[in-house]
Amino acid sequence: MQKIFFLLLTVLLISACGADGTEEIGATSYEVDPVFEPYVQEFIQEGAKRGHDIDFSDSGLKIEFTDVGDNSFLGRCWLGRHHVQIDKGYWFSFSERFRSYLLYHELGHCELDQRHRNELFDNNVWKSIMRGDPFTGIEPRIPTPYFGFRKEYYIDELFDPNTPDPEWSRVDYPYDQTFERSLLVEKSEVSRVSERYSSPPDTYEMEAIFELPPDQLDRTRFEWGTNSFHYYINVINGWGYYIGVHEEQLDNNIYYSNNTTLVNNKPIEKFTIRQHDGVTQVFINDLFIFHLDPLSELDYSRLEATKDDVFINSFGVTSFVVNEIE
Repeated sequence: MQKIFFLLLTVLLISACGADGTEEIGATSYEVDPVFEPYVQEFIQEGAKRGHDIDFSDSGLKIEFTDVGDNSFLGRCWLGRHHVQIDKGYWFSFSERFRSYLLYHELGHCELDQRHRNELFDNNVWKSIMRGDPFTGIEPRIPTPYFGFRKEYYIDELFDPNTPDPEWSRVDYPYDQTFERSLLVEKSEVSRVSERYSSPPDTYEMEAIFELPPDQLDRTRFEWGTNSFHYYINVINGWGYYIGVHEEQLDNNIYYSNNTTLVNNKPIEKFTIRQHDGVTQVFINDLFIFHLDPLSELDYSRLEATKDDVFINSFGVTSFVVNEIE
């Protein structure tokens, strides 16, 4: 588990760019490995939508694989040189979404002359896909939610750093909302939840109350959706918690908090998921944390705690309730 977790962090969080142009290296013609060509064309199209006429025939562009093998970078660009190198050892383990993110980041350096910008919204989410070294404190752990309805803002901001802050950076859903509820599932006093749904409603609430056994686990994970595409909350003992999406057989973290000691003045003991009003809302201890695109399919939900990848039988789920809400 620790090895897998380290690789996950490396894939998602290291973003060092050799962007100072100190080496005698650069592009004099258009030499783009065919693997990268679709992302370059998408970048050109997205720029055109935003008033940027991008034509590499004047500057040249070279994008190639390199094999550094020392975890020093995923991609890098020499500013003013239009030369991008991508670490081959990592590229083929990335999701399509992260490949797009990485190429857009590097072309932001090379074509748009952008430097790293490490500013956060008040909700602890990066303001730009140009975030990168140097980091301080826990910043290397914080991923960029380049996903779903947030992607449009990040592309807008890439081409125009003066893009206004998006509305989603200020949203704060109240926990105490009045709904009509129709009970679908109710379980109590179990050590693990694994629930299947044959005809789930479009709007629902899942709520789990539990007790974490101290110093006996590596992680507590709650996930819901389908085997191929699901959301998750992953609490890592002594590290923090992530909210993310599992797609293309990969976990993709899109939100991080290092706060596991107290959330809303209590240890983590309650997850609430609401799919309502066209979004999926995530609450921890009755405190709104994050929201995501609504899931189009819900086949299952699962809550369990593990130590060394072995299920913890002493993990106490006090109650697990699923309601249709209106």
